[in-house]
Parts: sequence; C-alpha cells; structure tokens
Amino acid sequence: MTTPSVNDLRPIRSPRGVPILGNTPQIPDTNPAAYIAGLSRQFPEGIFSLDIAGQDNVFVYDPDLITEVCDETRFGKPIVAPLSHVRDYTGAGLFTAADDEEVWGMAHRILMPAFSQRAMKGYFGQMLEIAQNLVGKWEHRQGQPVNITDDYTRLTLDTIALSGFGYRFDSFAKDRLHPFLNALLEALIESMRRTQELPMMTKMRKADDKKYRENIQLMRDLVESVIKERRQGKSAGEDDLLGLMLDAVDPETGRPLDVENVRDQVVTFLIAGHETTSGLLSFATYSLMRNPHVLAQAYAEVDRMLPGDTVPDYDTIMKLDVIPRVLEETLRLWAPIPQIMKAPHEDTVIGDGYQLKKGTKTVLLMGPLHTHPKAWDRPLEFDIDRWLPENREQHHPHAYKPFGNGRRACIGRQFALTEARLALALVLQKFKFSDTGDYKMDVKEALTRKPGGFELIVRPRQEHERVTFGAVDVRTEDTQAPTAVSGVGVSLTVAYGSSLGSSEDLARTIADRTERSGFGTTLVSLDELGDNLPTEGLLVVVAASYNGKAPDNAQRFDDLLAAGLPEGSLKDVRFALLGTGNTQWVATYQAFPKRIEEGLLAAGATPVIERGVVDAAGDFDGMATRWMDTLWTTLAEEYAADTSQESGPRYQVQLLTQAEVRPAIISDQAYPLTVVANEELVADATGLWDFSIEPPRPSAKSITVELPDGVTYDTGNHLAVFAKNDPALVYRALARLDVEYDQVLRLDQPSGGRTHLPVGVPVTAGLLLTEFLELQDVATRAQVKALAEHTPCPWTRPQLEAYTADTEEAEERYQSEILGKRISVLGLLERFPAVELPLAVFLEMMGPIRPRFYSISSAPSASPRHVRLTVGLLEGPALSGNGQYRGLCSSYIAGLKPGDVFYGYVRVPSPTFAPPADPTTPLILIGPGTGIAPLRGFLEERAWQHENGTQVGLSQVFVGCRHPEHDHFYRQEMQAWEQAGIAQVHTAYSAVTGHPARFVQDAIANAADTVWQAIEDGAYIYVCGDGRRMAPAVREALAAIHREHTGSDDETAQQWLAQLEADERYQQDVFA
Repeated sequence: MTTPSVNDLRPIRSPRGVPILGNTPQIPDTNPAAYIAGLSRQFPEGIFSLDIAGQDNVFVYDPDLITEVCDETRFGKPIVAPLSHVRDYTGAGLFTAADDEEVWGMAHRILMPAFSQRAMKGYFGQMLEIAQNLVGKWEHRQGQPVNITDDYTRLTLDTIALSGFGYRFDSFAKDRLHPFLNALLEALIESMRRTQELPMMTKMRKADDKKYRENIQLMRDLVESVIKERRQGKSAGEDDLLGLMLDAVDPETGRPLDVENVRDQVVTFLIAGHETTSGLLSFATYSLMRNPHVLAQAYAEVDRMLPGDTVPDYDTIMKLDVIPRVLEETLRLWAPIPQIMKAPHEDTVIGDGYQLKKGTKTVLLMGPLHTHPKAWDRPLEFDIDRWLPENREQHHPHAYKPFGNGRRACIGRQFALTEARLALALVLQKFKFSDTGDYKMDVKEALTRKPGGFELIVRPRQEHERVTFGAVDVRTEDTQAPTAVSGVGVSLTVAYGSSLGSSEDLARTIADRTERSGFGTTLVSLDELGDNLPTEGLLVVVAASYNGKAPDNAQRFDDLLAAGLPEGSLKDVRFALLGTGNTQWVATYQAFPKRIEEGLLAAGATPVIERGVVDAAGDFDGMATRWMDTLWTTLAEEYAADTSQESGPRYQVQLLTQAEVRPAIISDQAYPLTVVANEELVADATGLWDFSIEPPRPSAKSITVELPDGVTYDTGNHLAVFAKNDPALVYRALARLDVEYDQVLRLDQPSGGRTHLPVGVPVTAGLLLTEFLELQDVATRAQVKALAEHTPCPWTRPQLEAYTADTEEAEERYQSEILGKRISVLGLLERFPAVELPLAVFLEMMGPIRPRFYSISSAPSASPRHVRLTVGLLEGPALSGNGQYRGLCSSYIAGLKPGDVFYGYVRVPSPTFAPPADPTTPLILIGPGTGIAPLRGFLEERAWQHENGTQVGLSQVFVGCRHPEHDHFYRQEMQAWEQAGIAQVHTAYSAVTGHPARFVQDAIANAADTVWQAIEDGAYIYVCGDGRRMAPAVREALAAIHREHTGSDDETAQQWLAQLEADERYQQDVFA
C-alpha cells in the first residue's frame, strides 16, 4: 500500500458538537447504537467520526472500507468502552481479553474443541430438553399473551448453563426472570451509561455504583457456586465447557487456566451464550410475523421434516433449509451485536485517504453495513432467498459480519445457530402465533439489542393447519453384499508389523477371509517375511509405525529396506499395503509404511490398489473397512467369483451337559508368572488438601512377580500381561446373551481358518468369555451393522443403521456417539434389548484378549529373578454415562494376591528405552505419577553399581504427584538414593498450595541451570508418562532452556532436540 501525501488525505467528517463535551450531549441515554446508525445516513461516504467524552471515535460502514478495517495485520480489537466496563465482571474472558493477553490464546485453544460440529451433537440432548420446557410453558399459556423475548431469554440462559456447565437455572419454573438475569441486564445498562459520560459524572452517582458492584458480586457468587459444585462432583459433564476449563491444559503453554479466569470465562459464556441468541430468536419470530409468505415456507418445511409430534433429532435439524435462511436474513437486518470495535496497530490510511492514528477507536456499524446498497439489492426487504447457494456466492465478502471478524469472531457461532434452529423449528411445529396488539418494533439496547415488550398470543396448531406430504423415503442405499472372490490356486502372503496388536488383528482378518475364499494364504510377521521373501503371487502388508520406527516384529525387515531389496527381486509380486498410525504424532505419521512402499516399488513389485492409511485418532475401523472393501472389489475383478463369503456365523454352538474343560491356552509366547507381593502405593488423602482443587489419585500398586527359570530381562524392558475379564462384566454379558455361566459348550468351525477360540473341545461359557474375548472394545461399524441385522424391531434397526450408512452423517454419528463414548458391543446390546444376537455371532464379533504392556520398575542386576511393576488403576465414570469403567488389565492385576499365577512374557520395547551402557553418563529422568515406573529400574541399577564399587553419573530426577503424603511413589527409596549421591530429586506437587512447581515441566524450568549443565556434560534424557500433555510440555521446557542459555530461536532449539533424539540422548516411553 502506498502512503498518500498530506495533500492526498481526506478529512473524516463529523456532525457539529459543543465545546469540551463534543458530540456527547447529542447521543441519547437509551438506544445509542440506533441513534448512531441513523446518523450514518448523513455520511454516504461510509465513514464519519464523533467526539464522545473527549475521545475521537471513527464509525465505518462502507463494505470496501470494512474490508480494510478487517485486515488483522493492520487492525486489532481494543478493549475500550463499553468493553472496558464489561470487563469489570467478565475480566479477561474471551470477549473482553486483549489481543496480546496470553490468557486469551490459552482459553481459545482449550475451548475450541467444545464448539466443534461434533460437540454440537453432544449438546443436542440438553438443547432439546430446554426447548421442550419452553414448549411446555407455552402449552399451558395457550390463548394468552406470552412475552416472546423474556421466554427466549429463559431458553437460551438455561441452555448454555446446562450444556456448558451442567447447571440448571430452571427459569421456566418461575414467573420472574432469574436474579442472575436481572443483575446482568442492570450491569450491562450501567456499562453502556458509563461509556457515554465523563468519569467524574460516574463517580458522582454513588448509589448507582453501589448497585453495580452488588450486581457484579451476585453474578460472581452464582458462578463460583457452579464451579464449587463441579469440583465436589455434584454435576457431570467433564467434556463440557466447565470440564475443559477446569481440567484441560493449553497445548501450547502446557498450563491450565487459573481459577479466577475460569470464573471470568463462565460469566462471559453465560452472557454471550444467551444474550445474542435470545435476541436472534426474538427478531426472527418478529420477522416471520411481518412476512407471512416466509412464515408459510417455514411451516411447510417443519411439517415435512417433523410431521405431527415427531421429536427432532440432530440430523434432521441440520438438514433444514428454510429456517437457517430465516435466521441468516434476521441476522442481516437485526444483528443482536450492533457494533464491532477495532483499532489500527499503527498510523494507517484507508479508502481514498482517510487517515487513522494508531489506537483510534474504529467502530464497524452492523446495521448500515448489512443494508448498504453497494452490497445488497433491495437492502431493507426481508428476503431469505438471498441465502440460496447460487445467490450467496454473489455477496460482498465483507458486507455480513453478525458474528464478528477473524480470530476474534464468536467462538460459539455453531452453538448459537444449532440452538436457534432447534428452538424455532420446535415452536413452529407446535404453535400458531397471532399479534392481536399489532406490535411495533421497540428495540432495547444494552451491550446487545432485543425487541422490548414483544408479546404474541400462542395456541397449539390444529391438524387442518398442517401441510400434508406423502411418505418421505428415508431409506439408505441397499447394502452391498460381500464381494465374492475365488482365489483357488493363488498364493497370497499376509504380513504384519504391529506394536500393540491392532495391525496384527487387521492382518488376521484379511488372512482369514482370503483363506476362506480359496487363496493359499500364509500369515507372517514382517520379520518372518524378510527371512523368506516371495518371488510371485500376492502380498498384503499391514504395518504400524511407532515414533517413525518399525514395530518389534518388523525391525529386521526395516533393516532389509534400509540396505535395499535386490532390484527386480519382486517383479512378479503384486502387493497391497495398509499403514496404521496416529495423527497426534504428525512428524512420524505413516513413516514406516511409506518406507515399505518405497522399498517394494524399488524391488519391482506392482501395487494392486493405493496404499491405505488408518488413523487411530479417528475412525480407525471405518477407514480400515473401506480400504479392505476396495481390496476385495479389486481381487474380485481378477479372480473368478464362484461363491460369496458365507453369510452365516462361522461358529456352530453345541450345548453339552458336562465335560472336562481343557485349560485355556493364551499365547505361544506367554508363560506362567507368580505374584510375590502386591503393595498399595497411594495413601489416604483425607485432610491433606481441598479436593475441589484436585481429586485424590485412584489406587496404584507395586507388584512383584517371580520369573520362571531361564527367563531374563534387561533394565527398561516391558512385561506383557494377559488379563482376564472382570467376573461382573462376564455375568452381564452372559445374562444379556441368556446363557448360564457354567453351561458347557463345544465350538465347531466347519469352514476352518484361524481362530483365537478353543475349537473342538468342551469349555464353559463363563471361561470362554473370561479368558478369550475382549468385552470392552469399542463396537466397530461392522459390528453395529451385524447387530442391526439381528433385530426384527422396526424401531431398533433404523437407529443402528444410522451409524453404519455410507454417509458422512452416519460416520460422524458413529464417531461421536459410539467411538467418542467408547461404547462396546455389550453396551449396545444392553441399550437395544430388541437385538436378538445368537451366541455364535457374538463369539465371531469379539476379538481375542490382547496383552497389555507395563514398564518394568526393577533392574536385573539387583533383582534377577523378580520384576516389579508400577500399575495405576484405570477407573472412573464411563464416557457412555452408564456406570463405572474399569480398565481390563489394571483392575485384574491390581486384584492379584501373593501366590496367584497369571500369564505374560518379557518384551523389549521398540524403540528401546534403556540406560546408556556407560554408567558414568549423567541422566535426566522425568516421570510424573506412574511414569516413574521404568525410571525406578534405572535408579535401582545405578544404586547396585554404586554399591559394588562402580562410579556412576548423577541422575537428575523429576517426579510429580498430588501431595507428598499421598502419592509420592517410592519416596523413601528416592531419599536414600539422593543421600547416597546417586540422584538429585526435583518434585512437583499439584495439590500443595505454594509449592514452587505444580507440574514436572515447572520443576524443570526451576532447575534450568542444573538441567543445562547436565546436558552439557553429556546427560541422556528419559521421559515416561502422558504423551498428550506432559511430554509436549516437557519438550517445550527443554527448548526454553536451550533458548535461554544459547540465545537461539525456537527453530534452532527444536533442531537441537531433534539431534538429541537422533543421537538417542532423548528417549520417550509415552502413552496417548
């Protein structure tokens, strides 16, 4: 942009004012925004200025000028009057925090997930409940006038309070508005009044100021009580707004919001979450009454989509077309927020020479902008067709700003529009309105604006008033039958590289189907494949990637790839590759599968289909199923299809009277392990701190296990544990399947193939479900589909099919309502009692019990025959909302007693997590909570070496817990090792007020010089524990130390950390 000369600048015109006071006396106390909007007609150039209380205010409404003012590189959001007064009670909330306040960015990042489209589905039940409360009130007031604006205000306040904070105002149970609403309204009016007067005048109004402070205190008292109840566990909803604010940590800073800011955010959302939406609904209802042709369209849409008394669901509301366009046109003509504040970062010039000095309060006028003839044809006409797709594309890009602009735009936009769609649809479905008083619009302004005194007569709609439509065909496309493939005489190898079993499960599924389709199928690990590479036929590979490296059973194969497979060695091989991973680890996502693909192509292999990707952070099952469907379709095109995959169950069940049951064989790798000791690590927390700050830790156990003869381990190894299902869970499943626990069965498998079940031998139903099946896995879409196929109920089937249809809506519904809430097949069977699932089908659906891996907390030098485990019990309210969830393995192993035997095996983690060979190398060990598990083994090894005369390097140990008297694991041992000069222990206590470090990253920052010196001395860094919050925060703390001690920038610090990783001086054993 060129800078105009002084001669090119144009004056910004303003109406004549009076000395000293400027234009202040001309602005009325009531509805000042409406006055200023009307004043704009005197300035067709789209810009003018007013002197208000001694300050220049520039008002802009020309769309082209607005375009420049919305450039966030030039303009920001100033916190000036009236926002500076609103800040008296919202503090540094999202709406009133300055652009450069750190807390704004923290809160925005923490709260964004709460306003995603997926989150709206979670809130829909609460929205519907409150909307039905409104309907209930109006049904009892039929034929009588109702105050539309007041009741919409009740609706929106109750909705945001229940959905966001689990709090019930119960506004419809009272004739008067809740005291919170009265206090809020009076505070907003006072804030606006203070904007229009000199500070000395405000000071003179002592009684008004006293009332203002009382209103603020009333709002804060209520909000603090809401927070207190949540912390005491009196309301659920840990994933709602309040749960996120209390528990979530900012992903960028690694810090949570402080208590005062949580309070300010709650006040902010209670204000912003109801004021604007109630105004929108009131203006929309008014607009429909004034435009009967549009009202007729809205009634017709509701009658078509919600016939009779149909209860709305989320998907139906989101498919509406007329009502959303009514709302958008209402926002154009009656935007509840009449003004948006901006200010230039530096002196700047906009338009044809209008100069704005740095910091000038620049006000965007919504009414004049939204009706500017440059942007809108027939600007004052209520025309919902403006919002048809073909017309929307023609709109001026900056002529419509009802939700603000840029990064400071309304975070709750989707919430407001979803709530408004539902409420308007529901009242139109139920009621007929009449305006016997011939209401004339009377806008009332505070910070927002609403119709004042807006009353209508409501009565239930009669049947003859409804539009009747033919039956709507809501059937989904016919489900495609399983693709028929006949692979007789064709050799096919299925190879897997799997760390935790998911990729192996997929590989086994593929191998089983191809074998039943007649292929000569071989199932091997990638390491086994590398020992005997095929020279012809088909190859299917399923491979995971862990931190970019190969899994345990694929490392030799990865070495082959690095060396290069012989050119042309696979020229007669055709392959299909499916890569699994987790997008939370962006830098290494799909790294190993990509290397496999490159290696196979270089050796001459030909791809059958494109490489598939499966994301464990998303719809893992859906992505895998779609890729396999493509594989089956492609194979069917090339190999004659004699018969399709059998549609009946794979297993036939024969009920027996009595038999001798053969013991379960869990795994070829597993061997019996005997429990020697099981000790509780967590002490009673009663009286140690206020549990509203943070609840006590669940149980954690130190479990000592004896190894069989000949079994050894190394420091840093894992112990794989095969658990058994909780008896209560097994009895639940058997009760739902209508099978007795002691019923003896024998499974036959006529079709053959691999199985994890004991086929051909007698076994009790209880033992079968206890030792062989994963009962708590999330139900896959394929499993939900199978449930739908086993119900005759016309109500149940469509509900289940709504999760499995081949549509984005079905996929999102599955992700939100089943995957997101971790609902199992058993959970769905209990939820849908009309599903009649045979035991044979249930057995086929359930996968095998997988081993769980625990870091070994001991060292073989000090304890060669015994390994110690540190196990935290995973227990808490189920995400489904149905009872308690108990982790399969943690609850099983925590309940074992000395002398009990379980099965497992020693495993070397990949990548390795082991201390350096040189005992003099200093260590930095970071392990909060149960993350101390492997690090205790490191320290025990160093202690043994020290006691036997070996010089050892000093270990800087960073541990974190709630309270030293509650859950400081291995505290006495740590003190002994510190006294022996082996370690220096740094603590973080999250529930101890005044302790210098709340989290381990804080302790690291506090010991920055010590940490840096250790790294300079060649220290190896080991991090174990939470990979979502703790590990990134620790990494950032280390990067900050590098920047502080070298003067580097962030990019250089990250490169330094990457080099430490490459040199294996920075190792992590973390979980998501």
